Amino acid sequence: MDPRRLYSALVFVPLLYIGIRYSPPWLFSLLMSTVALFALWEFLTLYFGQTGSLLTHIASCCMGAILLFFLDHAYTGMLVPWVAGFVTLILLWFCQSPASAHRLLPSWAAYLFGIGYIVVLLGHYILLRNLENGIALVFFVILVTWLSDTGGFFIGKTLGKYPLSPTLSPKKTIEGLFGGILFSVIGAIISHFTFIPFFSFGQCVMLGVALALLGAMGDLAESAIKRSVHVKDSGTIIPGHGGVLDRVDSLLFTGPAMYYYVMFSVPS
Repeated sequence: MDPRRLYSALVFVPLLYIGIRYSPPWLFSLLMSTVALFALWEFLTLYFGQTGSLLTHIASCCMGAILLFFLDHAYTGMLVPWVAGFVTLILLWFCQSPASAHRLLPSWAAYLFGIGYIVVLLGHYILLRNLENGIALVFFVILVTWLSDTGGFFIGKTLGKYPLSPTLSPKKTIEGLFGGILFSVIGAIISHFTFIPFFSFGQCVMLGVALALLGAMGDLAESAIKRSVHVKDSGTIIPGHGGVLDRVDSLLFTGPAMYYYVMFSVPS
């Protein structure tokens, strides 16, 4: 294990806790927008490489910032379902055939896809934070998702034998997936007894399983995109962890799922 992963965690985890726990809504929105735009820039850089136009990259980030403003002020309307459908179709294409998706997807569609995939999905954390018990919900999603990543990494390294998806990510294993689910469920149960008492024990177990599976799907989706351009990491900004996009790929799926679960399944 790269010791830089531990050093980076010791720096960023306390900052993350302070940012979520003590930031007023406007500052949290600004922090999440900064993360989203960093991740979007990484996506555009790795996807287009030397062929991308700097002006187009800047315009895409400006468009992403405008979308985040609308998300923050709940002016989403029917935008999010359409964006989610578009992003899902493109991701399925990448997962089925990364090379052909990258080759055949028009540049304009790739720019729109990047904005929808990263900015709109990650922007759901702003919506989640603005809900009742929003701080606890954001903590819950991040904790459970990263515990799943951690469990998948360690169990996969020690016990992994059977590849989960040899084409997209040869190092990920079925054993690692089950390890991630186990860690995720344990984290969700601990959360129930500490800071998520408004979710029942059964709900926490169910959410632990669901978020672990969604996080794994988010990880594989980013792997498919990187596979299409033959890149291992989205960036190098976080020592030992790669880029910002590498750290939030699982969260891109779990945050929106939690938001809509709370909105449509939890009685007000």
